[in-house]
Amino acid sequence: MSIGSSAFVMLAASIAIGTTGCGTSSSPTVATATSVPSASSPSTVQAGASTDRSQPAADPKPAATPAASAPEPAVSPNPAATQETSAAPEPATSPQTETTSAPAESGPHGSGHGLCFDVNSALAASAVAQLAPPPAGNGWVVQGGSGDPIQAGCSGVLSWMRVEWQGIHPGTHILFFTNGTYLGTATSKPYGYTEILGKTKDTVSVQYRWAKPEDALCCPQGGPSVVTFSSNGTSVQAKGQFPPDN
Repeated sequence: MSIGSSAFVMLAASIAIGTTGCGTSSSPTVATATSVPSASSPSTVQAGASTDRSQPAADPKPAATPAASAPEPAVSPNPAATQETSAAPEPATSPQTETTSAPAESGPHGSGHGLCFDVNSALAASAVAQLAPPPAGNGWVVQGGSGDPIQAGCSGVLSWMRVEWQGIHPGTHILFFTNGTYLGTATSKPYGYTEILGKTKDTVSVQYRWAKPEDALCCPQGGPSVVTFSSNGTSVQAKGQFPPDN
């Protein structure tokens, strides 16, 4: 038999068998895929597997879920460190040079109230006590004195004090001082109509007037004459005209 005849015979036989099966009992069982619910996640049953429902399907072990790591708490900066960092840097300071102020000059003996010579001092009182008593009145009365300040320096300063007696015709003495020492009076005896015109550090200018024999006591016509007294530190020299010694 040829290959072609054999093929034809086999085809015919297959047709005959298929026709015969149509009248028999049930159709062949076809396996289907059945979905079984799971408590965790669905799982698929492969085709051809047993579908017996009398035994409950075991819950598949859920896949282990990695525990979520807790977020690390934010670390707050050290307050002290923050304060130290945020604080403005202190400016550099240059080393201070210690300065010593010169002490204020203290006045000489007889000074006081900020003056090189104080008319209220013991030196002034001692000088007045050395004067001869006045011819009239109740003693010598201080009328004023120089005002040289201690802060300007007292060395070599010629100071003066004016005293007079009280009466109808008062007489005046001018006393001199320097460096805490009493030097004496401008004249050996007191004169009336005597005034201080001015002074420098070491000189004093004194004006004198005097009455002539025919003058009334109120109106002297002698003078005026200005005598300048200067100090060399230990004594006083005078330059000018004094009243006539009557």
